Amino acid sequence: MLELKYINLKTSYEVEFFQISENIIEIRGDFPVKTHGFTLSRPGQNDDWDYSDFTTIYRILDDSIQFSNDESIYVEPKPEPELPPDISYEPYEPTLSELQESKIREMNNEQQKIIQAGINVALTNGTIEHFTLTSQDQTSLMGLQAQVAQGLDNIPWHTSDQTQHCKYYSNADMSLIVSAAMQYVTWHVTYFRDLRIYIRSLDEKDIVSNIYYGIQIPEKYQSQPLKDMIVLQNNICS
Repeated sequence: MLELKYINLKTSYEVEFFQISENIIEIRGDFPVKTHGFTLSRPGQNDDWDYSDFTTIYRILDDSIQFSNDESIYVEPKPEPELPPDISYEPYEPTLSELQESKIREMNNEQQKIIQAGINVALTNGTIEHFTLTSQDQTSLMGLQAQVAQGLDNIPWHTSDQTQHCKYYSNADMSLIVSAAMQYVTWHVTYFRDLRIYIRSLDEKDIVSNIYYGIQIPEKYQSQPLKDMIVLQNNICS
């Protein structure tokens, strides 16, 4: 319990105190409601904790009063209107165009995840290392590509393993890393652009909904660069 005294009044009242928020407090007990502001003290003490700016009645409850120090007043929320029992509402059905654009955003997100996850690269000594391809990684690799072209050796870079330090790569190894990274990014950028055109050509919602990243794009919607890359991949795999 605490003792409440209104500002410029001598009478004290035993109350319970609750801090509701930075601007709202709650007082519970047998005391008159005034808007003078007040102080609080422990029984028998002269703590005089200052609440002189809490002069607005924020809300009257059954057994307590809430005051605010910013002149705010509680407003009862408006009840949600009840729907007549004989009226039913169908869920919103997106249009074909809305479904297409939503699917394109989904595919773009998948593309970014896959690119950023990175690639495995076989180095000149036969080891395979993994490299992430975040936007920052791609920008840095563009700069390292210039060092490779200049014939520099001992080029510092890092794998995707965050427990490992950066290390030097030979010019030949860095050339492999940069080349693989650029080919990987180019493939996914080209594939996504053709996929986007294909999605926008579809005229059935079910077909749009069933599109996934990596689906084979009909040849009609493949760009020449994508066709060439597919041929190259097939030749490597055969």
